[in-house]
Amino acid sequence: TTMKVPYDYFNAAAGTIRLGFQWYPATDGKRSRTIVAIQGGPGYATTDYATDYRAMFGPLLASRNLLLVNLRGTGNSAPFTCRALQDWTLLQSNAAYTADTGACGRQLNHTRKLTGGHGYVQASDLYTTANAARDLALLLRRLRTGRVDLYGDSYGTFFGQVFTARYHQMLRSVTLDSAYPVVEANPFYPLMIPAAKEAFDLSCARGIACHRAAPGESWARIGQAARYLRAHPVVGRTRDPFGDVTTTHIGVFELSELVSLAGADSGVYRELDPAIRALLRRHDPVPLLRLTAQEIDPTAGSGPVASFDAGLYQATTCLDYPQPFLYSSSLRQRKAEYARAVARLAPDAFAPFTVREWITEPEEEFDACLDWPAPARPDPPITTPAPYAPRSLPVLVMSGDLDSLTTPAEGRWTAREMGPSSRWILFRNDTHVNAMDDTFGCAQGLVRQFIAAPARLRQLNASCTKHTPEVRVVGKFAKRLAHVTPARPRQGNRVGVEGLRLAAIAVTVVGDADWHWYYGDGVHGWGLRGGTYSFAGPPSRTRITFRGYRWTADTSVSGYALWNQVTGRLSAWLTVTAPGGRTARVQLGYRDFVFHAEAGISGSFAGRAIEAVMAAP
Repeated sequence: TTMKVPYDYFNAAAGTIRLGFQWYPATDGKRSRTIVAIQGGPGYATTDYATDYRAMFGPLLASRNLLLVNLRGTGNSAPFTCRALQDWTLLQSNAAYTADTGACGRQLNHTRKLTGGHGYVQASDLYTTANAARDLALLLRRLRTGRVDLYGDSYGTFFGQVFTARYHQMLRSVTLDSAYPVVEANPFYPLMIPAAKEAFDLSCARGIACHRAAPGESWARIGQAARYLRAHPVVGRTRDPFGDVTTTHIGVFELSELVSLAGADSGVYRELDPAIRALLRRHDPVPLLRLTAQEIDPTAGSGPVASFDAGLYQATTCLDYPQPFLYSSSLRQRKAEYARAVARLAPDAFAPFTVREWITEPEEEFDACLDWPAPARPDPPITTPAPYAPRSLPVLVMSGDLDSLTTPAEGRWTAREMGPSSRWILFRNDTHVNAMDDTFGCAQGLVRQFIAAPARLRQLNASCTKHTPEVRVVGKFAKRLAHVTPARPRQGNRVGVEGLRLAAIAVTVVGDADWHWYYGDGVHGWGLRGGTYSFAGPPSRTRITFRGYRWTADTSVSGYALWNQVTGRLSAWLTVTAPGGRTARVQLGYRDFVFHAEAGISGSFAGRAIEAVMAAP
């Protein structure tokens, strides 16, 4: 469904654009309250995530309507294509990205003619969050929703603050999931590196296997890797998550990008530290090559504009986020101002990465807006001082303590800016965006309870936030069986260290397949050093079949596991072949969704019984 809204609220000659949305009426058929959801980016289409939102709000939708709104420039809300930006890849330079961004702004300014044909709409000015908020306010009035419950995640929290500051009278409650403040004035976002340091250190310290194998600071080991990769970049062949063999390059830039990506992907926390240790201690690049190919595709563009509009992303960030230069300056002056801002940064501001390494890492784009057209009229996100929410408007602000993108410090800061009616909740062991696709139900449950009774925000029981299972950081990537940490024997065990190492490999392989299901096609998988595995069956009883999976170079694993993706229960019946051809028969089971889970192991090796336990992988 679409509705016409003004393209420029201050110039009728600019005409109108269509605002896209989806409306899901309450299933009880009554005139009901309405939940409004806004997706992040900026640039993502909210309606693409309809299934996720409907699952998240769950039973609330029996008595509430759900309104999903594609902000202007996203989805079917008058998207536009800046082809060079949309197709830009990591194989191109940052300078090309900056040039493409400037060209995108100029393209917008020479696309639509003003009514009467006298000149063009200066559309590079029109993709502000303030305009997006005006669009939503107009839509709510036309739909006659009454006061709504607004949920926003990531950039949706930026939008949520802007909408609250401008139209709080239209709101019944506000939920800001993975929030960061509108008022940030530092264009280099200095809180990210300290948050990343703490998150990597916490992940290893909380993960039983990592803590036992590598006590001390994970961040210090990342620093060692940065120094090593500056001098000795790694190049090697590996498979990407879809099985394609690729040549992967790993230098300090790729390392910094992995650090950036970790804030939204716990798989990086799970594998980066042990992969670094494998490289530095045993000259084994295989785990780091696999992780890098999993996370970084240098050939990938932004995909279809309807799903993510790269031009809209830059239009909004160039207009609303802090910039290290003045738009009133010429391009030459802007470049000089940017250079002076960089020169003022402390040499260790982004340690262990140098200032140059960090600011030229493609994921950061600090200089992307240098050539964006100067706005003809300021349209700041918020024009009133904090607090943005009146005391009568409850606001729930959520952060994950492993989120280095929208950091816990920024979440707390956002709650202060929203005012005394807000409550900030920190989720232990969680990354970016807490309630969407919530495996454990804690964040979703709190959001549902809050929307059902916003006035009871202070009484909301958030104790579940402290019991989310830890990231299962790999203890060690072992190249040979002799390097594997053996499982711990329990009563009835009759095998020695070799048998316990084979038992440990069986458990590790099941956990590795479990984790990597999320990155591939959900059907095929490839062993770390060879062999394959595959998935079949419904989520409640997914069968994982292993065919010669090689966790170490001198062992292989075959057999099958049954995985209940709903409850996290895994059981497996495997044959592990040792060097020389001897085999261990292993049965194991564990629950993946519990804190400090342990796998129980039984079986036989060389005619003797295996009875052991180890931390779930």
